[in-house]
Amino acid sequence: MNKTNTLISSLLLSGSILTLGLTSSIEPNDIVDSKQKIDAAADNHSNITMVAATVKYKVTINGKPVSLHNSSIRIGPNHILPAKSFIRLLGGTTTFNSKTKVLTIKSDGTTSTIKQGSKVATVNGKKITLSTSAQAINDVFMIPHDLVAKATGTKVSISTSAKTIEITQASPIIPSRIKTKYQGHTYGADNQYQYDKTMAYVNNYFKNYKRRFVFGFWQHEQYVDYFKNGVKVPLDYISGDDYYEGLDAAERWGEDLRNNKVPYSQIVKVAEVELEARDFLRVAPFYSRYVDDYDVYSAYHILYKRKGDSDSYAHAQQIVFDMNGYKTRVVSIPPFSWLEVQINGKWYIQYDEYWGDTWRLSTSSGIQ
Repeated sequence: MNKTNTLISSLLLSGSILTLGLTSSIEPNDIVDSKQKIDAAADNHSNITMVAATVKYKVTINGKPVSLHNSSIRIGPNHILPAKSFIRLLGGTTTFNSKTKVLTIKSDGTTSTIKQGSKVATVNGKKITLSTSAQAINDVFMIPHDLVAKATGTKVSISTSAKTIEITQASPIIPSRIKTKYQGHTYGADNQYQYDKTMAYVNNYFKNYKRRFVFGFWQHEQYVDYFKNGVKVPLDYISGDDYYEGLDAAERWGEDLRNNKVPYSQIVKVAEVELEARDFLRVAPFYSRYVDDYDVYSAYHILYKRKGDSDSYAHAQQIVFDMNGYKTRVVSIPPFSWLEVQINGKWYIQYDEYWGDTWRLSTSSGIQ
């Protein structure tokens, strides 16, 4: 069993899978009944298939379908929604105090707070009782749908029969105000300033970037033989043989690429771009992986704030692949996120920070 299957299997056994989304594609968002058993997993942010019979809810803002940072969750007759995803989408911001367990929401001059486990919130200093309590589920802070409405000045209508969440807002949603360069990806930026600063950092780095690339480096001969000449790794090869060790390394790095008949030239190219992304992250400011798991961090955070986790790491990698013309998406099974890249018509997972240098065919079924 490879590391992917091991991770997913362990998450399934513990019943801890919750999707966390990160792209800009417009897709329906999963709403999961908490009474259902979570027994399958598959994507980024529709996701990782979370239940045996996933209930699909269409989310719209001012009548237009949208894709969210996280999938939604329905608990009993009441609805709780991923706070950061919905608030950010509606033009607001969220901060979470890990000591007091209080979430603060700011949106168009309105400040709202709610404590984990409480159904009483304050909106501009006035206490209001909500339909249900705020909860932390798999490291994602979830708030009642009526708090989303009160905090952002919107109307939130949820129809169980029609399977829709309809949000009515007077002003355009925040993503429409961020001008992006590649595929509509904001790389987690909350606003145009953060996005522009991120891209300025990247452009400045690659303006003077030079790196001599050799496919497979010191194992070049074996990589060429494995991917171009079809040489296979002997099942009984003896450890210590340099040639066979190189073939084994090539197989571990890109077996699925070869099995799916990705052309040799494309395999070499993706290896080159991977190296560019790796070099870029090596010179990025030091950051701690151990940050507040309730938040989703951006490329901006890792480059300018020196904090982040696998979310920010995946977003930073994504920029490099986007610049080289690849179609990409960021996928999450909290607390982990990773980059997926489309190669020759299929999605592949690029494991790096946590899993090493391996490309594997994705089993994800949708986008953030």
